[in-house]
Amino acid sequence: MNPELPLYIRTLVRGEHDLNDQIEERLDRDGWDGFPRFLASLFFAAVDRRFGEDVLPGEIIRFVAALREDLSHGGPDIDPIGAEALIKSVLDPATEYDLSQEMIGKIQLATSYKILTEGDLSDAELDEILAEATEFAMQS
Repeated sequence: MNPELPLYIRTLVRGEHDLNDQIEERLDRDGWDGFPRFLASLFFAAVDRRFGEDVLPGEIIRFVAALREDLSHGGPDIDPIGAEALIKSVLDPATEYDLSQEMIGKIQLATSYKILTEGDLSDAELDEILAEATEFAMQS
């Protein structure tokens, strides 16, 4: 896994656009090795942190509706039913979904970004989530 991936996400979440652009250029040059695995791990850590085990179905539905509203201002189009199922699959591995890899990636990135930016996380909390995601990705 490219060790700059957590820093890339950190700068994206914190709105450090110049540094994020520099990291993205290096990743484009050196390779995005391990990004899908890291993103899946980040998605898992973020969803688990945001919803936990006692989530009500309506919370996920409202979250996805708000996510789609956010994305309507220039983000990717995501499948709402698929997004709900993918989020639920973190909390209940028996949940099934039928999505393309491209759609999974869009949902994982948009969901992770929303959770990490709206959570008013301290630097230490953000670093903890990124470290957890890195650890998960390295074990996969």
